[in-house]
Amino acid sequence: MKEKTKVEKLKIECQRALSALSQTAQTTNQRAARLLHSYLIGPMEKGFETARLQAPPDHVVDGVDLRILPKFICYKAALLREKVALQFWLALVGAAFIIIFLGSRWEVSHLNAKLRAKEYILAPGVQDFIAVSPQSVPDSHVQNAAMEFLQTFGNINPVNVDEQYRRLTENMSPDLRVQFEMEAAPWRSKVKDDGISQILSISEKEIRSTGDGYYQVTAIGKKDSFVNNEHIGATNIVVEMVLRLVPPKAGKRWYMEIVKLTSQDTNAFRVKSSMSGQPPSRDPKTVKQGEGT
Repeated sequence: MKEKTKVEKLKIECQRALSALSQTAQTTNQRAARLLHSYLIGPMEKGFETARLQAPPDHVVDGVDLRILPKFICYKAALLREKVALQFWLALVGAAFIIIFLGSRWEVSHLNAKLRAKEYILAPGVQDFIAVSPQSVPDSHVQNAAMEFLQTFGNINPVNVDEQYRRLTENMSPDLRVQFEMEAAPWRSKVKDDGISQILSISEKEIRSTGDGYYQVTAIGKKDSFVNNEHIGATNIVVEMVLRLVPPKAGKRWYMEIVKLTSQDTNAFRVKSSMSGQPPSRDPKTVKQGEGT
């Protein structure tokens, strides 16, 4: 009896194991079938079934999804607006740059014109300053310069002859300076050796302006000569000078330069004037002593 019960129990356990194995196999087969169905090519791909026609959705036209069209239009409008704004600001900045550049060039050109005008500040005296432009020279300045040159040329003695002639040559043109120093060297030696002194007194003076920066100065006066402080006589002379307007330089009082200087007796001057006639001048402007324009 015991053996029968053991056999029956074994049979029952075997049946349970077989049923469990069959269920497990069935579950595994189902899972494998699902996997194969998801990965394998279907019958349409294999050509077993004809392709099915599918109508596109209503919101798709020519492959374009109309649902995103408003967003696309808004994006393009924003992009266009930003582009127009950038172009406007770029044009504004460019116009401002051009205006600033033209303004700076105009200012530089205006300053260059001011610089080329050559307006000078001249100092005939210690506290008397005169603003002068080209071809606009005060008559007082020309008269004062001419008188100083005449006094320096005519008033000499053995003590100051070198200093007087040195001051005079500083206001001469280079050609006249060389000629004057060569011709005045023997006369200076004679003045020192013989003790000669001369005093020039101007009685009449005439200045003619040719309008191109040159001034013709004619002075009539009397020259008193002394030898060792003894008066030996007086001579009426005429001194002729030609002055030229030059730019002022540091250390120079006058902006006039002597380009010609001659001295002769009054009678000789009259004979010379009668033979040559009246000296030509180009639009002359006569300034006599004590007068102004």
